[in-house]
Amino acid sequence: MMPTLLQILLSEAILIAIGVFLLWKPDLVWKLEHFLDVKGGEPTDFYTGNVRLLGTLMLVGAIVFPILMLALND
Repeated sequence: MMPTLLQILLSEAILIAIGVFLLWKPDLVWKLEHFLDVKGGEPTDFYTGNVRLLGTLMLVGAIVFPILMLALND
C-alpha cells in the first residue's frame, strides 16, 4: 500500500520541523534529553555538532523522501 499525498506532505512537515529545531536549538535538545540526569551541565561541542548534523540529514531527507515516494508510485 503506497502512502497518499497527504501522508507524504505530513511527513515532510514533521521532518522539516524537527530538522530546523535540531539545527537551531541543539542546546535545548540536550536539556530536554538530560534534564533529570545532570544538574547545571552543558553539552559538548561534539554533541552539538552531531545534533546539527542530524538536523541537516533530516532536512536532506525531507527533500529526497518525496522524490523517492513519487518515483515508486509510478
